[in-house]
This record gives sequence, structure tokens and C-alpha cells, in this order.
Amino acid sequence: MVIYEIDKAHTTVGFTAKHLAVSTVRGQFNKFDGRFEGRDDDVTKTTGEVKVEVASIDTRTEMRDNHLRSADFFEAEKYPYITFKLTRLEPIDNEKFRVHGNLTIKETTRPVVLDATLEGRVPDAMTGGKERLGITAKGQLNRMDFGLNWDGIAGAIPIASHTIKLEVEAEIVVKAAELAESK
Repeated sequence: MVIYEIDKAHTTVGFTAKHLAVSTVRGQFNKFDGRFEGRDDDVTKTTGEVKVEVASIDTRTEMRDNHLRSADFFEAEKYPYITFKLTRLEPIDNEKFRVHGNLTIKETTRPVVLDATLEGRVPDAMTGGKERLGITAKGQLNRMDFGLNWDGIAGAIPIASHTIKLEVEAEIVVKAAELAESK
């Protein structure tokens, strides 16, 4: 088995949404953790989890961030984490793959698929890990599917779009490799 961990100092877990259907607002979560396990000879069986701290949301506007943490959206005090449980990697070619998993926001879990690209793979001399991978992943979801239902003024254009685009830029460190005992 190979153990992979997200390098938090070199990773961004971000998102975009339309504001009043005319401009794009970018945000990110500043606190998260992730760990995966799999086999280099069969990446399709890789599993793992990313856990995001909701209160760490950052859209560069304190009033908006506080509103997103409130009961109108994430209810950060009641539901402090968003989780993504990786269920399967689907290789498309040597550099592209689909990441299948279950995303939980509040009490709602739904399948989500991200389109990912392996940006590079190098030996890791910095942290004592075996190697370091660069990965980008993109996808989207409908926030209404997760109970993030606030729209502002009834009958008006939603203040925040229902479609939220997800964008992850990650460095992942291969921490350890153990020979599978399958004899």
C-alpha cells in the first residue's frame, strides 16, 4: 500500500460562484486535511478522505464569510466539516483521470465527480517523503442539493448562483510504501 498526504502549505481548496449572475466571486477554505491509500500498480482502488473546516471559508469579505458560516448556508457551528470520501479513480490516460467520491455538506451526502490532471511527479527531498505529486481537479455542484438554499430576495435573481464550481490545486506527498502481503 502507498500512503498519500496532502501538503497543506502547497494546496488550495477553492470554489467560484456567480454574484447576481454577472460577476464571479472566488473563495477558498484555509484549513483542511487529506489522506489517501492505494497501490501504484492499480490506482483505481485508491481510497481516502479530505476533511475541510467550514469556519475557514475565505472570500476576502468578512461580512460575506460570516453569512456563509451562518444558518442561511453552512451552519458552521452545527456542521463544522465538509468531507469528500474518495471511492474510485478512473484513469482517462497517463495524466488525466476522474475522481469519484461522496461529498457531505451538512447532513447531505451526494456523489461528485472531479476531472483531475496529474501535473507532475518528482522525488521529494524536502520532507522525507518518497515523492511529490501535483494534481489539479475541477468539478461543480448545485448548492441547493446540499441544503444551501438561501437566495436573498424572493422572486429576484439569486444573489449567489446555484452552480458552484470547485477548483483544487494540490501537492500530495507519497509518505510510505509497503509491500502488499498477498501470498
